Parts: sequence; structure tokens; C-alpha cells
Amino acid sequence: MKPFSFLSLLLLLFCPVGSANDAPEKVIFTRAFADEAYGYYHAQILQRILELTPEFGAAVAEPHPQPMPQARQIIKLLTGEAQVMWSATSAEREKQLLTVRFPLLQGLAGYRVLVIHKFKQGNYPPDMTEQTLQSYLGVQGADWPDLTVLKHNGYKVEGLPWSLWFANMFISVEKGLVDYFPRNVIEVSNDLERHADKLVKLEDNLLLRYPSYEYFFVSPKHPELLRRLYTGLLRMLDNGELKSYFDKHYNHRLALDLATQDTRTIFELENPGISETFKNPLWSVSPAAMREFLQARVAE
Repeated sequence: MKPFSFLSLLLLLFCPVGSANDAPEKVIFTRAFADEAYGYYHAQILQRILELTPEFGAAVAEPHPQPMPQARQIIKLLTGEAQVMWSATSAEREKQLLTVRFPLLQGLAGYRVLVIHKFKQGNYPPDMTEQTLQSYLGVQGADWPDLTVLKHNGYKVEGLPWSLWFANMFISVEKGLVDYFPRNVIEVSNDLERHADKLVKLEDNLLLRYPSYEYFFVSPKHPELLRRLYTGLLRMLDNGELKSYFDKHYNHRLALDLATQDTRTIFELENPGISETFKNPLWSVSPAAMREFLQARVAE
């Protein structure tokens, strides 16, 4: 064995251990808004997944510096400028991007209540028929998969371009340019708080329901992330962290209450853009089925 030289000792004392190459990889995710509250749950989950999967390499989740609508988010992933986004799934989206088929919001994105004009509740009686609602004019984001769902089911609905906190949609309802704006039960409470200055309200009697799952999507240029995300989700489900992260968000608890209200008339819709449905996506209530699903994905 060579003697330990003085030069070797100096190198140990004064040269940093590791190099720039040892810095954690940045996993860039896209987002619709710069506000930290938007997507906070999803960003937390993504970061925790990276922490729980060190065997794939050190990594940290970082937001893309520029907020953007979903259509541009997809472009960023296709070019490899960003690695991860989250959104409601569709057949077209799953063709474009690598899909992590796990319902982050437990399928609650497909439970839609209506935002209507504050003084027009009388147009939505408890015994309202679906045919009558279909004759009203609704609005959705122009690049949202939900626009296709509603049109497929015979609803009269138009798409509006992206705007800050969906102001276009709420203004259209307030001014009577459209009759209603379907919002998923998770986001509607925060939305109404943000737009409390407008003459809009949550409709009291109706709920639209269709299969809709919000997934992580991965850039095709970063396929190594796919298995890592599945692995991390499985570990979070098993150790209880996933349920803990979901439950600590007040709007998630409100969403479950809205989704299970027995006073609302439910109109069941088909979703032609869903390639795979789950019998019971409520993994916080019954995790066994989703655990089995994740285990199969990790083993692939």
C-alpha cells in the first residue's frame, strides 16, 4: 500500500468533495400560474417522490420560470425544455406525452358543479332535466379536455382562451354571455373566493359526473422519469404520506363533501377521451386496488 502523502492530505482538506456533476438534477415542471398556491399539492407530491427514490439519482423539482396555458405546457415537454406537467388526461394527450396513470385527485376532477349568475338560481330548479341544461350555453377553457367531453354528451358549450385565474369565464357568466361555467369540485371553492367581487355563485342543485383523472405527464425526451414517478407514488401510498398530503388541503375536503352530497341531481356523462378507467379511484378510502395497479407498473 502506498504511503499517504502530504499532497493527498492537502487535496482532502482543501478540495471540495464531489463536483458540479454531483449537483441534484433539476426536474422542471410547468404550471398555469406563478402563484405558489396553484398546484401546490402536485408540486409537493412531485418533490416528495424525488426524495423517496434516491436510487434514481439526486433530484429536485423546480417550476418553469414562466406560467403558461396547457397547450404551451405540452410543447415545453415535447421539446424537453420541461420534464413534467399535470393535467386532466385525454386520448390525444396520452399520445403526445408519457403518462403516469395514477389519479392524483382521486377522480374528483370529473365531478363538476356549476358557477352561475348570482341572481339566476331560479333557472336551475331541483327537478331540472338534462335536456334543459343542454339547451343552456356553458363555457370551458379552449384547450381543456372537458370541452370535448361536454360537446360529446350534447351540451352546448364554447371554449375561451386562457386568462389569469380564468377571469374570462367568470366575466362571461356575470355578463350573461354564457349561462354557466362547470368547475371541478376541488377548484371551485378557491375560484369563488378569488372572484368574490363578481356576481357569480355556486349552483345549488346539479352535478355533472364523468370519468376524469388528473395525471402527471412526462416529456418523451425524459422516459427515465416514468418509472421513478410510479415508484415514488407507490411508496407514498404505502407509507400513508399520499393520503396525508391530500387530506391537509381544505379544498380537497370540501370537494369530497360536494361530490357526495345526496341533495344534488347527478347527470352521468361519457368521456370519450379516457383510455383506461378505474372502478374505485378513491385511493384515500380504499387504497388496495390502486396499490396493486402501481405495483404492476413499477414491475414493468
